Amino acid sequence: MKKKLVIITGISGAGKNTALSIFESQGYFCTDNLPGLLVEDFLRIIEEKEIDKTAISIDIRSKHLHVDLKELFKKIQHNEYFDLKIIFLDSEDQVLVNRYKETRKNHPLSTEYSLLEGIKQERRAMDGVKGIANYIYDTTNLKVKDLQQKILADFGIEKKDSYHITVSSFGYKYGLPIDADNIVDVRFLKNPFYINELREKTGQDAEVFDYVFSDSMTQEFYEKYKDLIVYMIDKYQYEGRDKVAIAIGCTGGKHRSVSIARKIHEDISKLGYKVYLEHRDIDKGR
Repeated sequence: MKKKLVIITGISGAGKNTALSIFESQGYFCTDNLPGLLVEDFLRIIEEKEIDKTAISIDIRSKHLHVDLKELFKKIQHNEYFDLKIIFLDSEDQVLVNRYKETRKNHPLSTEYSLLEGIKQERRAMDGVKGIANYIYDTTNLKVKDLQQKILADFGIEKKDSYHITVSSFGYKYGLPIDADNIVDVRFLKNPFYINELREKTGQDAEVFDYVFSDSMTQEFYEKYKDLIVYMIDKYQYEGRDKVAIAIGCTGGKHRSVSIARKIHEDISKLGYKVYLEHRDIDKGR
């Protein structure tokens, strides 16, 4: 089976880095600004390695190590080891000018031409490559999430396959998790710590889990919380997020938070998302 190879090229400022990051989130081995002169040597290395998916970004920045990109890409299209797809990113001149002004970055040809003239010169140089591209994306009016949706659809990638959710429990006495997107405090729920036979157990044990969920207030809270989380993760996904971290905290991170995290992990998993479960503080203080 041929190895997947995506070459991302086009006009500077049109979103090549954004496109490359989308493939990186899908597990592609990614390289940015690879000089055209080195592409064939790079691909010979990839042939020998256990790398099945590669995405590389090539543009006019490599002009000092330049080759005829159109001829190079046509040659790779006939390579028996790779299934090549070429993405060309473009945008209107005025939008590109505005983006450069907003970011205060210099165009690759800024030392030779004015900004607008540099864009025009680059467009002429890349015109032949655009003609052989498999996918052409005009990002003039595209948001990042729109570009992501187009790429995922064109490459047959299900959105849920690219979306990762981490559900974790933690103890407030050990500090807040620094990487959480959403945190909920469940210290108001009935606490198994005050039951002697449950104190040394955790929410991983059926006795603790059942005790937490036996309370009507826990049940009412959980149904409302689950509805909110399901709504939010759907909206996170729509905005183009690749991963979301949900953290649930109680005092010590052993009983209530673990139980709620277990249940929310189970219910989100049933919806078809990739969900990971972590218990940060479950073994602390033992």
